[in-house]
Amino acid sequence: MTYLYKHGFCILRCQPFHIGHDRLIKQMMKECEVGTVLIGSAQESGTYHNPLPYFTRKKMIQNVWRAKEEYSRLQIIPVKDVVNIPWNFHVLETIKKELPDRVKPDIMYVGDQREYLFFASDVPHIGLCSRTTQSFPFLSGNMIRDMISLKDERYKEFVHPENHDLIIKNFYSDELI
Repeated sequence: MTYLYKHGFCILRCQPFHIGHDRLIKQMMKECEVGTVLIGSAQESGTYHNPLPYFTRKKMIQNVWRAKEEYSRLQIIPVKDVVNIPWNFHVLETIKKELPDRVKPDIMYVGDQREYLFFASDVPHIGLCSRTTQSFPFLSGNMIRDMISLKDERYKEFVHPENHDLIIKNFYSDELI
């Protein structure tokens, strides 16, 4: 199969991993020979905006993607927040360090064009993929976390069924929110 790009990447916090994130990864894996998902704020957990630890967020992506043929071409790695070095340099160095055998990314997938601005001089292409659709126009991690904290079962419309148990275990049992 011929792909448009060699190596695509995206940065997602996945608090929690939802259908908008999945839509972005699907586009990346359709267009790229290999794809990398960087899970942002990897060092944070147990707070309102970042309740889930990195490995739980990674597990949520794996639960959805492991059975797909494209999974062998997908890597999921952590990226920590930094303040003392440029974000674009930090992200690209993280990819290089964690995945030394991969070629430098030639496209970044984002839900909002502003997310690409830091990377425009280092990554030649942008893959713009809206995380929302006509069916789900107000999709956001904040909205989903609010539903979960209110024990509003409608969150299940936005989170893959493979991850409902992780939501119950990590949000309700531990009372993180």
